[in-house]
Amino acid sequence: MLWGLQEDETPLEYTLSGLDLGPARSRMLAGNVAHNNTLFSLHIARKGILDHDGIFLAYMLRTNKKLRKLELEGNNLGPLCAFAFGRVLQENTSLKFLDLESNQLTNDGSDFKGVLEMLNFLDTNTTLTSLNLANNMLNEDCGQKLREKLEHNYTLIDLDYSMNSFNIDDSRAIQQYL
Repeated sequence: MLWGLQEDETPLEYTLSGLDLGPARSRMLAGNVAHNNTLFSLHIARKGILDHDGIFLAYMLRTNKKLRKLELEGNNLGPLCAFAFGRVLQENTSLKFLDLESNQLTNDGSDFKGVLEMLNFLDTNTTLTSLNLANNMLNEDCGQKLREKLEHNYTLIDLDYSMNSFNIDDSRAIQQYL
């Protein structure tokens, strides 16, 4: 698989089911995907990827200009990773779908800074059309910020924020903006 990534000889999609990644393999994967020109979709859900290792997955999007879909549902990505994705998505012009459902983006509701900073990408990103932030223990401040950012973002059309704690007014406004 790594050879295929290095030589730009991959299928359009990789799904890494049944493979134990661990920190070293996660970083090697990110490093090789960063410069690949043939992979369009990468599914690495429920692999136990930790916050510090997830940062490398975010930063690979700085140089990769082909990846359209990244699924990271059910890992242990935290506030540092949320912050990194926010920074990278301000620059990335290829990713259309990002799934961060059921991670630890707020460290079980104790640290919202990474998510609040992450949402700033909505000011400049014009390619991401689908974002899944469901089940990350986001609070009302996150809902309010998301509402404010979506008011001027016309690209995002699919957003899953279920199983979070947004107030009803913010939820209604978010749905209207989408």
